[in-house]
Amino acid sequence: MRTPMEEKPYDLIIIGAGPAGLSAAIYSRRQGLSTTVFGDTPGGNLYMIESVKNYPGFHEGVPGMQLGVFMFSQAQSEGASFTMTNVDSLEKSGERFVAKDTTGNIYSAPVAIIAAGSTPKRLNVQNAALDGIHYCAMCDGPLYRGKNAVIIVVGGGERGGYLCVFLSRIARQVILVDKGPGLKMSAALQKAVAMAENVEVLLNTEVQAFIGEDELKGVLVSSPDGHRKELPANALFLSVGWVPNVSMIRFPVAASPEGYLKTDAKLMTSCVGLFAAGDVRDSDVKQIVTSCADGARAATYATEFLRLKQ
Repeated sequence: MRTPMEEKPYDLIIIGAGPAGLSAAIYSRRQGLSTTVFGDTPGGNLYMIESVKNYPGFHEGVPGMQLGVFMFSQAQSEGASFTMTNVDSLEKSGERFVAKDTTGNIYSAPVAIIAAGSTPKRLNVQNAALDGIHYCAMCDGPLYRGKNAVIIVVGGGERGGYLCVFLSRIARQVILVDKGPGLKMSAALQKAVAMAENVEVLLNTEVQAFIGEDELKGVLVSSPDGHRKELPANALFLSVGWVPNVSMIRFPVAASPEGYLKTDAKLMTSCVGLFAAGDVRDSDVKQIVTSCADGARAATYATEFLRLKQ
């Protein structure tokens, strides 16, 4: 039986089991690297998406959870090892990266790929911890089915659009609130939102506070002219941005002001031997397909780096 603190050596450590991490695992194994992958949810945040319609090969769409399982199974079949745990800390010891997971097990490798993705951002307003405030429509939306619910979605980006379309089939009314002058989602998604008869869009509207004692009862919003009003609601789903999951890194790495990791043309960070891929990386496009490409590239460049080093 392995002791909890026994160090397990690999050629490559991958932190993250989303599209970027799983793609990196597939490519690294096909290039002969012993690889271990951290992450307790196969597919990462894909489970939040009801139907992925912009991933090549699935012209009728594919459930996000199913796509994540497909990727996970393929990486498994290539021989990647999965801890099914998250990383508590990543440190640098000499020329090796040392990862300690949440159960106390320790893993090390001469190269590592951070593909840990991001977490939905919270709003810093009054009563932000009330019951009834959610982030995942697939997970929590069905709780309001058959309840004649009014649901507010905050955020007019791509994910906010998906939330509206999904929740419009559950709620009596969906109110999309965005503080900007226009929606920031694709034309196809804007059309889908416009076609949903029970979706109301409020632009130039900013959330000031959540209303309620233990459970959400409504939202206080304001317009640019200072006018305030209360919107009664049974639930609220937030889509106001993301925070990169980099808190496990215990050494200096160059990042953007928002915390996204900066990389060179070969996806290496400012720390030699540490690569970044997917949504955790400072990039202008964050899609499933670009995360997969990042993972493939990071694994290829990590293999190149390791072999040149040897």
